[in-house]
Amino acid sequence: MLRTHRRKSVLAAAALVATTMLLTACQGEDTEDGGKSTGATASDSAAKGKSDDGGSGTGTGGKSPSGSKGSKSGMVSGKWAGTVAYLAPGKYTITDANGAEQAFFTAEDTDIEGAGKICGDADGQAATPCTEEELEAAAKQGFGATVDVKDGVAVSIIEDHTDSGNGMGEGERSGLFSGTLGYMAPGKYSLSRDGNERAFFTATDTVINGAGWICGDAQTVTPCTEEDLEAAARKGSVAVAVQVEDGVAVTIDEEHN
Repeated sequence: MLRTHRRKSVLAAAALVATTMLLTACQGEDTEDGGKSTGATASDSAAKGKSDDGGSGTGTGGKSPSGSKGSKSGMVSGKWAGTVAYLAPGKYTITDANGAEQAFFTAEDTDIEGAGKICGDADGQAATPCTEEELEAAAKQGFGATVDVKDGVAVSIIEDHTDSGNGMGEGERSGLFSGTLGYMAPGKYSLSRDGNERAFFTATDTVINGAGWICGDAQTVTPCTEEDLEAAARKGSVAVAVQVEDGVAVTIDEEHN
């Protein structure tokens, strides 16, 4: 009788152990499933977070750089001559004699030189270094200049002596002048702007740079010959910036179109 009772007790204990192991295994499976479910939810949440961040980043990247001084504007490069106007802090436009407009930015190291309107003296032979504040004030009124741009940012802004109030003469002055190129005689040309005309001469060492109209193409500045210059001047409608010394052109730079 004692042996039978002990046998029943052993069998009951074995059944209890088996039941406990089964319950433990089931709880482990539930825990694993729960962990997997929680992990999936976290991953979904993280993915959503990345998506939200990406969306926010795209929005920021899509903003106009007009408020960023020195930001790039379409990665344009070249030299433009015309009238400078104010757009926003650190952002300006230059409009050529044909009405084409190009926007550009300034940077802390932009060389700004005045000849009476930005700053300085219209009668001075040398341009005067000006500040950004002086540039902005002058640009709100408008002034003539030649702007050298690299990757959308102005390397230099040189006020045109032509625009400083003394009119255009027969080439008796020195300075940087801009306008529409015209032919007068062999070795003699004119710059026309706002109904005024300035004459100048060329020499054998005058540097002539084309950008598609005098010679070359719009992508690369190309050295041109006197023959190229004369042919372009006869056709007309070519905007140029000319550095003149004592009535003789030192450099003639075609404006990029």
